[in-house]
Amino acid sequence: MKKIAAAALICLWAAAPASAESTARLSEMRASRGVDPKLQSPIGVSETFSPEAKPIYLTVKLADAPQGTQVKITAYFLPGGQPQQIAVQEFPDVYGTGYLSLKITPPATGWFIGRYKAVFQLNRKDHGSIGFTVAAAKAAAPPSPAYRTFSSPDYGLSIQYPAGWVEGEKGKSSVICMFLANADNSPVSSLNVQVVPVTAAGDSRSKEAINLVAQQLIDQITGALKGRIRNDTWTTAGMLTGRELDSEYAYEGASIRQRQFLTYRADKIFILILTADERVYGSVVGHYLNAAKTLQFYAK
Repeated sequence: MKKIAAAALICLWAAAPASAESTARLSEMRASRGVDPKLQSPIGVSETFSPEAKPIYLTVKLADAPQGTQVKITAYFLPGGQPQQIAVQEFPDVYGTGYLSLKITPPATGWFIGRYKAVFQLNRKDHGSIGFTVAAAKAAAPPSPAYRTFSSPDYGLSIQYPAGWVEGEKGKSSVICMFLANADNSPVSSLNVQVVPVTAAGDSRSKEAINLVAQQLIDQITGALKGRIRNDTWTTAGMLTGRELDSEYAYEGASIRQRQFLTYRADKIFILILTADERVYGSVVGHYLNAAKTLQFYAK
């Protein structure tokens, strides 16, 4: 075991005359995280310490000690219950009343995990002992889940949405789910999944079906909404391949950004849509990307 450094500090604040029979007493034996710089009294008393490389202080109060009083503090590590001395300090000639403090500094890698013991001697006789423990830091409590999972047995579809968002009104039968950043949807921030049935498409014509629905969306954005398409590309999200539109338009005085991912499944086009006020788009687009990545289909 690497050597552990120790430093002794003494504060005796009321001298007492010597006597033939010692009246000295030891009390208040403590392990602590620090000491008062003036009195050397313990601060942060504890029986359990973390393994990080910070000193541990052993303190004791000496009272009514005549000149020539001897105090000794010895610290032990107890691997397997067997004492192994790690620090010792003798005070060969102290008197009066006050605190004695022993600072123990661990190796650079930190304290060894386990139990420790400190023995206090007065005039070469054991006067008392205390135990303390260095324990591994407790694992942090798992954070609240950032996302929840929505599942639709009717469509055999599941998707993740932000845990703090609320369910909104679907409005149309084609909307499978709707989630809002807040109940008022102000500023606008929503995620929804819509479904558009397509006839006579079949898996061999899935791309053609996606293109047909995508063109309808483009016509709506550039026509009725007088917006523009910022980007239009084929992409992969998770295990799915589809077409993604990135658009912008003005609505009720607000600048709106919209992302749409279109994918095909069993004669249906499923559209994941993020609609967000331009002012908050940057803070919510990650939720859309996560939703696209986690969008998946399962057997109904």
